[in-house]
Amino acid sequence: MADDPKRYVYWLQMVNGFGPTSRSFAVVFECEHPTIADIERELRHNGVVAGSKLDTIDDGKGGRLIRRRDGFMVGVAGLCTIQTYHKPCWEPDEWPL
Repeated sequence: MADDPKRYVYWLQMVNGFGPTSRSFAVVFECEHPTIADIERELRHNGVVAGSKLDTIDDGKGGRLIRRRDGFMVGVAGLCTIQTYHKPCWEPDEWPL
C-alpha cells in the first residue's frame, strides 16, 4: 500500500523465563526503524519498540511469504540479539491465495 510507511524486517533472538526453566526463541519482527542503531535508540528512550511479529513460510524462491502479522512489542528484558533479516519478505496482493 502506497500510503503505508516503509517497514524493515529483523531476526530477534529472545529468552523467556529465568534460570533453568528459561527457554530461547526467535521472532521475525517488522517495524518502522531502518537500522539496528535506530532500534537501540528507541529502546533507550522508550524502553520498548512496537512493530509486528510476522508468521512466514518459505516461498520456494529464496524468500518468505508473509501469512499473518500480529502486534508485537520488544523490550530490553528478554532480548538477546537483533540482526537484519536477509531473506526478502513479501505478501500477496489479495487474500486468500
